Amino acid sequence: MRKKLEESMLKIALLSVSLLVASAPAINANIPAMAKAFPNVPLSTVELLTTISSMFLMISVLTSSFIARKIGYKQTILLGIIIVAIFGTLPAFTHSFWLIMISRALLGYGIGLFNSLLVTMISYFYHGEIRTSLFGMQSAFEGLGGIFITFVAGQLLKINWQAPFYAYLLAVPVILLFFIFVPNVQVEKKDEHINEDGNNNYKGVLGYTFVIFIVSMLYMIMGIKVSTLMTSKGYGQASDASLVIIALGIGSMVSGSMFGSILRKCKQYTITLGFILLSIAMFLIGVAQSTGIVIFSGFVIGFAFRNVFPYLIHKINEQKVRNASLATSLFLAGSNLGSFLSPYGAILLQKLIKTNDLSRLFYADGVCFCLLAIGTLFIVKKVK
Repeated sequence: MRKKLEESMLKIALLSVSLLVASAPAINANIPAMAKAFPNVPLSTVELLTTISSMFLMISVLTSSFIARKIGYKQTILLGIIIVAIFGTLPAFTHSFWLIMISRALLGYGIGLFNSLLVTMISYFYHGEIRTSLFGMQSAFEGLGGIFITFVAGQLLKINWQAPFYAYLLAVPVILLFFIFVPNVQVEKKDEHINEDGNNNYKGVLGYTFVIFIVSMLYMIMGIKVSTLMTSKGYGQASDASLVIIALGIGSMVSGSMFGSILRKCKQYTITLGFILLSIAMFLIGVAQSTGIVIFSGFVIGFAFRNVFPYLIHKINEQKVRNASLATSLFLAGSNLGSFLSPYGAILLQKLIKTNDLSRLFYADGVCFCLLAIGTLFIVKKVK
């Protein structure tokens, strides 16, 4: 009985950290309010507050394994959570734009310290279908964390633009859970376990990394532009945009909890299904004239993306490379680099379609996902 309780608490403690993985976009609804608070700062620079964390998350992901070998896996993850707790809430106490920018960068660095290590920790403790299910549950918890933090941030936004940053205090109970219930992992033992019978062919890993780079760039355009779209079209307020992010989180959570069964039924077509849904949702946002349609689209986007992301993680694990931690780190780095560059990806798309109209930007985003769906369908049939 006690052993079962310890096993359950280990799973909960590991998954609880995932509540913070998707926390950076929780303040996306703040963009219009922060743009007003800093009128001398260009809008594209203000938007970087939501994506700079991805850039530093990428840097952190690439160095987290090295740090873990020096101080331990559990200690590295705890350090990351503590950084999130401190620098996530720091903007609530300062009016300096550049100090806020630095705190957002460090928030991303903190998330990166545990992001890839969570995947390898799950791979260390669990195998087979249990591991695959936990990868899906990890996505579900990321969605759940995004829902909670975004909801709290949206409610606090009614006070002022700084109050939403208090939502990052969620990191405090996560610190306690992880510290108490997750045992120390011996680095040497873990490395031998993960790398046994591995190979040095990283072509597949790099291919999947490139795919997630493109997907993340296109996906994050919704996060940084939907609030501005709703307010500029006159059918929503900045606080309403938080409902879209919440719906996205719910979609992520539902998809994550169903991922194992979806993968069993759809197999290699799982990623194609995800791209089709993403394309439809982006078109819906483009034509929307009401908050309800955008909220529904947010749900679909969250559901679809959390089919694509764990599917690619699953394919990365199938590569059986010698250094699994490096493979995961490269993949997550590609994802976060894409997220960081999404404001510039949006600018590039607008230049290609020769308009600044946000509705048409979402149409272009939908076309890109449609092309990805066709591309993956062609590849699957060719391999078959």
